[in-house]
Amino acid sequence: MLSHSSECGVRMGDNAKVVNSRRGRPPGRSDARERVIEAATTVFMEVGYARASLRMIAQLAGVSHSLVNYHFGSKQGLFGEVMSLTLMPSQVLGEALRQRPGETPAMLARRFVGTVVTAWDDAHLSDPFVAMLREAMAEESMRSNVAEFMEREVLAVVATRIGGPDATVRAAGVGMCIAGLVMGRYLLRVGPLVALSKEEIVRVLAPMVAVHLC
Repeated sequence: MLSHSSECGVRMGDNAKVVNSRRGRPPGRSDARERVIEAATTVFMEVGYARASLRMIAQLAGVSHSLVNYHFGSKQGLFGEVMSLTLMPSQVLGEALRQRPGETPAMLARRFVGTVVTAWDDAHLSDPFVAMLREAMAEESMRSNVAEFMEREVLAVVATRIGGPDATVRAAGVGMCIAGLVMGRYLLRVGPLVALSKEEIVRVLAPMVAVHLC
């Protein structure tokens, strides 16, 4: 998990190393991966998820930009590693919201809610996320990082899938539906919500989500 660092030491200049064009693992010390994670923890805490860049993190870690890409693929992937997440939200949402031929908004909503419940009911996948959210609720600097992450890597993915001029508003509607489920069933562990089966959750929640997909 993220921890405070007293000094970021990140230079905002343009002198960071550029992507290495050679194939395979870019050159670097064997502890490079650990140094990148340590640097990313510092940068995320100091400047926030939105302002952080892989180039800034690479510069602080003393490695090339290409080495960061090699190990983590993206800023989202690196944040997930720092937070010990086993599954990125965009992986679930991207597939769950991909409308299939002949699929109505109601059918899409049922499949989407079902996919979300399946993922969150798997403790191996959801426990790191639950821990991250609980820590975010207790610490302001952590809260802002998680909020930025959720906005850019969750709501933005939903909005892109929905499309249209009001996609952001409709994505926020979907987000509110799922946020209520996550808070009640997985964080607070409210008895009646925990007791619901996946099928019952889909039956109750999918019509609310479908409204925002129409």
